[in-house]
Amino acid sequence: MSVAAKKGLGTGLDVLFGESIKEEKPPEGVSKLPIAKVEPRDNQPRSVFDEEALAELAESIREYGVIQPVTVRQLPSGYYQLIAGERRWRAARLAGLTQVPVFVRALSDKEVMAAALIENLQREDLNPIEEALALQGLREALELTQEELAARLGKSRPAIANALRLLQLSPAAQEDLRAGRLSAGHARCLLGVNAVEATEALRLRIISHTLTVRDAEEAAAFWRENKVFPWEPESGQADAEAQKEPPARATRKKSPQIRNLQQNLSKALECKALVSGNEQTGKITLAYGSAEELQSLLARLGVALPEA
Repeated sequence: MSVAAKKGLGTGLDVLFGESIKEEKPPEGVSKLPIAKVEPRDNQPRSVFDEEALAELAESIREYGVIQPVTVRQLPSGYYQLIAGERRWRAARLAGLTQVPVFVRALSDKEVMAAALIENLQREDLNPIEEALALQGLREALELTQEELAARLGKSRPAIANALRLLQLSPAAQEDLRAGRLSAGHARCLLGVNAVEATEALRLRIISHTLTVRDAEEAAAFWRENKVFPWEPESGQADAEAQKEPPARATRKKSPQIRNLQQNLSKALECKALVSGNEQTGKITLAYGSAEELQSLLARLGVALPEA
């Protein structure tokens, strides 16, 4: 969690803006307003509220009240606009409260946007895409570089850069991240494959075969070297090998002995084996698509995986 988040919303804004935020409040720090006089913002960052979780919070509020006040600013109309705490405000309404405890702050439109984004970043259930969108929104609202944003949030610049890179993923991959089918580590592997079709193939493989991040990293590295994934058909691998050969050798066919050797290796080791070259020189490639397949292959070869 960022330094701003640890210090709380008000102090966090001080850090972000580099100045003190004026606050209008009674001595005890909290006032109460009719809940009907408080209205949400139209463009606040959080747009989806889990109904079941909201009902649980409402039940807690019925019993204990609103423990943490919401933050608002006064509008010319006499109403108050929510800056932070819309979930608590919604639950308080659901619980039947007529009044809600508030902090009243005098903030500009830019400061309101920043405050809402900061609160969004403080959520514990934030998924990687929501965090990236909040960071991007905060950066644009305050017109900051990545370095400046990192400094004000107490994060490293690479951490900010890695988070923002997730927004370069395809819509399908971003939705997988939201739903938890992919992790941020998986997403970074996808970003390491700079071809749309290959990225999509890796995304589908990660989900269908429940690949670990390590598995995905190795698959991405294999693709960068060979322009083909370990689990893809032999024809695709052969084509990739052929493209690396000089034109004069591109049409060279494997001898019957090499073809038989390749088939025998695949059968004996129960994995995809590729033999390139001839009886004098060449190389043998053994492919695996998961950690389990690697362990099985090593067992047949009588080799143990070195300790990390």
